Amino acid sequence: MNIMLIRKAVWLGAACLALAALAAGAQTLTSANEVLDRLRANATAIETLQARIVVQTYKDGQVNLIQEMRLYLEQPDKMRQEYVAPDYMAGNMALIVGDAMLVYIAANETWHDSKLSDLSTAEQPWLLFRQLLRDVQDEFNDYGFTLAGLDGGKYHLVGNPETDDAVYGSIELWIDPETFVPTRRLLYDVDGNLIADVRIQNVVEVAPGIFLARRVEAYDANGVLRNEITYQELVANEPLDPALFVLPAEATNG
Repeated sequence: MNIMLIRKAVWLGAACLALAALAAGAQTLTSANEVLDRLRANATAIETLQARIVVQTYKDGQVNLIQEMRLYLEQPDKMRQEYVAPDYMAGNMALIVGDAMLVYIAANETWHDSKLSDLSTAEQPWLLFRQLLRDVQDEFNDYGFTLAGLDGGKYHLVGNPETDDAVYGSIELWIDPETFVPTRRLLYDVDGNLIADVRIQNVVEVAPGIFLARRVEAYDANGVLRNEITYQELVANEPLDPALFVLPAEATNG
């Protein structure tokens, strides 16, 4: 059940693509590729990242689940996520090194392994910060984007599938022209029905020239708040303990 809870949040992870960005100056870009190139380049300016993440899930207008975890990221391909709460998930962990993805379930002290190459672009490297890792397939590669223009002072991009691996029927993005942090993301199914409306807020500078969004709200097609993610204790580009990303022998020798 804990693995299912991890994967249940996949669409939240899609919501959080490219949260990091650098200040970009006043130049007006004229194509979707230029905007996306700037977004990608700025996002991967983060060399290391650590944060405490709180995910609140809503039902009938009330919070019905709160998850808390610690995140550690190191370029180009290392990520660790440790669950802190609720109690029945505390001690669970997901660990990515290269193409290896391991999930540890504390209740029965077992590791489950997978290969990132076997997962869809929505799952790798599993949830929140996949877009920041340089050596992980970019979900945007499955779409062809056009620049619809400036909308409310933001770049408005529309993406349609170009490969069979595309998760959504189409994507709309609004991207801030100064920080290149997306401010809104609409996800549609293949019939053009809205799946989710993701609003990205409270962008702060966490290191010189590096910006992160500290709050993400995900609404369903009816405009009802379903999930809220906040990022606390953000630290970027500070050294991390190499031991955080050591693959356990018991999980890799079997």
